Amino acid sequence: MKLSRIEKRVMNSPGHVQRVINRAEGLLCLANLEGKRDFLEVGCGNGATSRYIANNYNLNVTGIDLDSEQIELAQRNAGELPNCRFLVGDVTRLPFQDNHFDIVLSFGVMHHIPNWLDALKEIARVLKPDSCFVYWDLVYPKFIANIGKLFQHSYGMTTVYELNLFTEAHNFSIIQASRSKSLIFDYYEAVYRKN
Repeated sequence: MKLSRIEKRVMNSPGHVQRVINRAEGLLCLANLEGKRDFLEVGCGNGATSRYIANNYNLNVTGIDLDSEQIELAQRNAGELPNCRFLVGDVTRLPFQDNHFDIVLSFGVMHHIPNWLDALKEIARVLKPDSCFVYWDLVYPKFIANIGKLFQHSYGMTTVYELNLFTEAHNFSIIQASRSKSLIFDYYEAVYRKN
């Protein structure tokens, strides 16, 4: 799903961008980056996090997003970064070979995808064995998700229970996971290793 103009304004604001970069860097510290080369950010938006990773880590970075305007902005801002590229694409149908990436980052994306499990299957497909999946997003209590699924057409109603079922079924182990509670939804972050 593409973001509205208001959502883009918020997501592209310097404060939000810096918070995402800080959170991503904190979680990447938990992933073993030694010997890793290929990095994918799904739902990269304006590419700020991808550019930061390309500038600060020795990784080949690819950012992909459904929104062509965001990708154009990302490409403009990347300039001549040799290890960073941006593509328009759908995370539920990633245009990459199996076992292609060492690290995949997904921050605040899955709750925008009604068929978010299809997106996770694609992420699992493109990750190499002994690679890392770095995740942060909204999650809902099961009863709210069940109600939301009756009306869902634009948003994914992710639950930690379903996320855990998926990661177990696709041979991921948890390196670190935490959940911050709020009234309607929670924030969940995790670093997974694909075994």
